[in-house]
Amino acid sequence: MKIKQLIIPLIFASLFLGTQSIAFARPATDKSVDQLMQLSNISEIFRQSTRDMQPYFDEQAEDLVRQVTGAQTLNIDQQNAALQISALYSEVQQKITTDPQFINMFKALFKKTFTEEEVQANIAFLSTPIGQSINQKMNLLMSEIMLETTKFSQEQMLKAENQKLIKQKMEAILVPLVQGQED
Repeated sequence: MKIKQLIIPLIFASLFLGTQSIAFARPATDKSVDQLMQLSNISEIFRQSTRDMQPYFDEQAEDLVRQVTGAQTLNIDQQNAALQISALYSEVQQKITTDPQFINMFKALFKKTFTEEEVQANIAFLSTPIGQSINQKMNLLMSEIMLETTKFSQEQMLKAENQKLIKQKMEAILVPLVQGQED
């Protein structure tokens, strides 16, 4: 008899707890995600990321001008062309990051990743001065991580042993293709 008396409350408790965990896993709402994105200062993060990409845009533009002209060192006109191309890259990037479709994609990722409760907890945190301070520092940290990672990767790719390894592996991949065309 005592076991029966214990089982019924356990069943009700497990049903109640199961319902609670389902309630906690509510999908994030558009309204709360909008608020979180505003408090996270997503628009400024996108603007900053475009500014942080400027050295990359500059490098890409200079490489493009070198490829087109065959010049090793750019003259004044070529440098001006590279600056204009770099500015164009930046303008296009800025346009992309302010496009409503881009923002909606970001919003969808937030909704896919976080539950409503997690969004609300993040909103509560970001609504505090310390939350805003940490958010700003995280944005700066992420920018620096991106820059340092790119710089480190480029340095590693330029090392002789990595260049040699890449060349060997590229040849192993491409030589059969070239030989296949000759046959």
